Amino acid sequence: MKTADSKNIFTPLPSRARARLMAFVLVLSAMLMLAGSLRAGGLYVPNFDFASPDIGTNSPYAAPVLEDWQESPQPAWYNPAYFGGSPWAYLVGTFYNLPNFTNDMATNDSYIDNDVGDQAAFIFALPQVAILQDIGATFKAGKTYTLTVGLIGGGGGMTNGSTFELSLYYLDGTNMDIVAQSTVTNTPENFPTDTHFVDFQVQVPGVLATNPWAGKNIGIQLLATPDFNNPGSWGGFWDVGNVRLTEGIYVPNYSFELPNIGTNSPYAAPVFDSWEESPQPSWYNPAYFGGSPWADLFGTFYNLPDFTNSMETNSTYIYNCDGVQGAFLFALPQVAIFQDYDSIGEDTNVANHAFSATFELSLYYLDGTNMDTVAATTVTYTPETFPTDTEFVDFQVQVPAVKATDPWAGQHMGIQLLTTPDFYNPASWGGYWDMDNVRLVETTPLSLANPAMTSGQLQFTVQSEPNVVFQILATTNLSLPLTRWTSLATLTNVTGSLPFVDTTAGLQRRFYTAQQSP
Repeated sequence: MKTADSKNIFTPLPSRARARLMAFVLVLSAMLMLAGSLRAGGLYVPNFDFASPDIGTNSPYAAPVLEDWQESPQPAWYNPAYFGGSPWAYLVGTFYNLPNFTNDMATNDSYIDNDVGDQAAFIFALPQVAILQDIGATFKAGKTYTLTVGLIGGGGGMTNGSTFELSLYYLDGTNMDIVAQSTVTNTPENFPTDTHFVDFQVQVPGVLATNPWAGKNIGIQLLATPDFNNPGSWGGFWDVGNVRLTEGIYVPNYSFELPNIGTNSPYAAPVFDSWEESPQPSWYNPAYFGGSPWADLFGTFYNLPDFTNSMETNSTYIYNCDGVQGAFLFALPQVAIFQDYDSIGEDTNVANHAFSATFELSLYYLDGTNMDTVAATTVTYTPETFPTDTEFVDFQVQVPAVKATDPWAGQHMGIQLLTTPDFYNPASWGGYWDMDNVRLVETTPLSLANPAMTSGQLQFTVQSEPNVVFQILATTNLSLPLTRWTSLATLTNVTGSLPFVDTTAGLQRRFYTAQQSP
């Protein structure tokens, strides 16, 4: 694509090159509002932070034990005698994240500064060494799943190029069937320090009711995968922490991979699957914009990798692009793409109703033929916000907790991506936005449910996202500010559903609320 100038803002699509003006990703993460910080639609992963069992704070600060996680079985080829007498069971375990210190005997400067607790896991870099577990959640039709794991590579003299695999799987009888996997490679670029976990992900796109894993329990596997045929690459260990699993709402063509526009010049085309373009407004005249039709102001581009040859150099590769394609929108008023239950994508020319989630949360909904916006956020192009054109930056729009009385409750959701330069200042028009990886997630708001009296004591259930820390507050006088309510307990809702019993005796009336801790 060609950059804009003061006389000719656009050129027809076939002559555009990939000289980007700006880049961004709009992460449409529609979240329900909690009484504090927001979390994505997290699923409970037992012992996600490897805090159990508590191995203590004494030397050697590590033990071959893990609760909830299962170790892969010892393979036939493994003989402890060839590995310093180490039993297979010693190749995975838990370690204490020893704080920095210096004393007369020793110095420790290996403290991991972003560990979520004070323990993490280790996995030795030998083939087939893994930890795994089946969690209580299942793969649901119409949902997406993202596994995020903190890793540090290079421990214990691990060779560069050693690999590690993140997988989501289901059990077909006793067979482990992999649904999605991604590979992490130990390099100095991926792991510039051994004191900070780096997040890596594997994603399952929209689950179909016809997929064999639909309705099956979700399994997580973390597996060392050095080259089996090159024992010289074996050895060292991976540090692992903060395993997170997020369930999202399937957004068709969220990564703009369809249609496949190929890898040949001009590396862009005015086509989308699943997304519908905004209609051409009456004020737009192609003759004033280099002859470019309205339909050419939106489209898909191929994320051309870096290269240098005798004819040309490309240094605009977006290294955190999801997949190999993204989308572009020219910065002209009313240029937009959207999708909802009734939107018509170019792949079908009819509404296929693929985006069928309903209004537990939303960005807009259709009231008849009117698009009613529920929540919106504005992104402004500045050099500070977008310091480089080779990395997408995440932005969010959030919907507070939906009430049954909201007019959008039960309505189909809609997503719109709209350019909004000043309509009355044409000098601000021109250039284009790049976007990719549209995500939509729902969360459980912090709330109290199912109150009941048992043996003269009130009990209820606290519902929230997994691992939310909160206080139970109570008062007999609703006119008091929350700062003067009594704190009954500070708790962690590990699974997302936590029973609570007020054991206070002799009260005739009491009011309760839960407040998320900072």
